[in-house]
Amino acid sequence: RQMNRARIGPWRALGARAFHGLELERRGAFEQPALDREHLAAPPGGGSGRKCARVDWKGRYRRFRTELPTFCAPFSGKEICTVANADEVAYFRCQLRTDVEATDGVYIEVEVLSNPDNLSMAVVDFEAGGCSSVTFSPDTGAVIRERKVREAPRKVEGAYIQPLPTVPPGRRFHGLIGLYLHRGR
Repeated sequence: RQMNRARIGPWRALGARAFHGLELERRGAFEQPALDREHLAAPPGGGSGRKCARVDWKGRYRRFRTELPTFCAPFSGKEICTVANADEVAYFRCQLRTDVEATDGVYIEVEVLSNPDNLSMAVVDFEAGGCSSVTFSPDTGAVIRERKVREAPRKVEGAYIQPLPTVPPGRRFHGLIGLYLHRGR
């Protein structure tokens, strides 16, 4: 039990390596659990725990391992089976950190088994107020870069490249779609 909470223990080291460059929605980075009181253990002998509070690294590792590959509400899970509204947006609970240099990079992949409509995968820079994004659309084979220049009246500038062919008319994309982030790019 002590090793699970040790600052230099195996669970902290394993999590630091496995989740480097990633954050979990509302939980932050694996090694920065300051706001995550759920996994703070009381110090031996009780007390306020201000100086001696320890993190349950094994529990934190389990939470990250379980929750990183899921979607945010309203989908809340590893699979999206139904979509209530047209043009619905599904966000990952996993967030990429471009300020941290992951030596091997970070790869996120989604398998699309059923697709009744259009699909795209986007990266949005929420640090800049959500006003810039890069989107890949497997239906069009295009990568689109957009930046909001003005809110009112709304003005967006952008550009695109089409490195892949479009999906044939009348068909929908099925397969794997992924994103690889290496050194912030």
